[in-house]
Amino acid sequence: MARVYIETYGCALNKSDEAIMASVLKERGHRVVSSVEDADVVVVNTCIVRLDTEYKMINRIKQLRIYCKSTGKKLVIAGCMAKTHPYSLSIIAPEASLVSPQNADKIHLVVESSERLVLLEGARRRNLIGLVEGSRVVPIPIQEGCLSNCSFCITKHARRQLLSHSIEAVVDSVRKAVEAGAVEVELTGMDLGSYGIDLYGKRKLVELIERIVGEVRGNYMLRIGMLNPEHMSELIDGIIEVLRSSRRIYKFLHIPLQSGSDKVLRLMGRRYTVDYYREIVRELKKSVADISIATDIIVGHPGEDEEDFEETLRVIRELEFERVHLSGYSMRPLTLSASMPQIDTSTKKTRLKKALEAIVEVGLKVRRKYLHNVVEGFVTERTNTWIARLENYIPVVVKSSDGVGFGEWVRVYIDDITFYDIRGHLWSS
Repeated sequence: MARVYIETYGCALNKSDEAIMASVLKERGHRVVSSVEDADVVVVNTCIVRLDTEYKMINRIKQLRIYCKSTGKKLVIAGCMAKTHPYSLSIIAPEASLVSPQNADKIHLVVESSERLVLLEGARRRNLIGLVEGSRVVPIPIQEGCLSNCSFCITKHARRQLLSHSIEAVVDSVRKAVEAGAVEVELTGMDLGSYGIDLYGKRKLVELIERIVGEVRGNYMLRIGMLNPEHMSELIDGIIEVLRSSRRIYKFLHIPLQSGSDKVLRLMGRRYTVDYYREIVRELKKSVADISIATDIIVGHPGEDEEDFEETLRVIRELEFERVHLSGYSMRPLTLSASMPQIDTSTKKTRLKKALEAIVEVGLKVRRKYLHNVVEGFVTERTNTWIARLENYIPVVVKSSDGVGFGEWVRVYIDDITFYDIRGHLWSS
């Protein structure tokens, strides 16, 4: 039997694919090891969401190829890059086997073969849901694929077809994760707003959440993953209801805006307007006390002028997002945006700097209300200190941690804030 090392980059779906690969290999009698030196087979599970990420992948693959050739080990390239760049990879690492995300559950065929295999066939529904072992914070994929057609996105070429897991399969996976010690479960996917359309003919996210909190007992919090705005008009009433009715769900939503300009949204292929987005956020904040909204912003997309960029800054300040995932536009192959006239790098860098300044300004403003107050947080992580989460998912760094444990609600006196988190000491009185 083989010893296999898996090195994963990218999103929660990739981490789940790693968990699928590890589970299949163990069932076949193989051993998953934690270092490349101990392995007979080296699997690099790739991400290509941005150009700088792709360069990082290429450099790492070249390093691993040299190492594997010198040691006689087998190299396997899995993940999104295997799906979208098979020809390039055949030049960079011609000996490497290729495994697309849709074939993660077939990893044993590659490991057990003496030949180079290429497993890239199209989307197929898998019965397995990958569970990350030994983690207190566990992502559980409920779907992959997307119904949108954003002009800047390459990931849709790697995970094109919408494939939802059944409600029963997801509920069972959440139950197993909680029984294994998870205290936070994140429902993840490329776009949770489309969950269920392929299986049930309608959006089923709200019903799924209701089933989970109704059927899975235990000490855990549920986090809802990314929802594209175009689905929110049909989901918002149900989401508001579940957020208000259960303390087991974080009062937190990730709804990517991408740009504060309607013109740029049209160029991006986004199917909503800024005013529509504003109304969604306002209704959520009016209906769910202290809810946090996270968003994604891309600056420097082709066609964005200074006025468009200033509109984006205005929306960031106006809606006071709890968290903003900021990125400069990155030209990707196979996308419509790559064929448009590009904005120069220096302009993008200047806009990124200004946008980050606005995000820091807003983040400090949002968190200032917690300063010198006692808050309640749910303990989910341990680094060099304990990390708790407010009910709206804002992270709380617990400076004094005697007696703190996973899955506990603790009271913390906040004496410091950053634009990202709040910090303080346990409060016992």
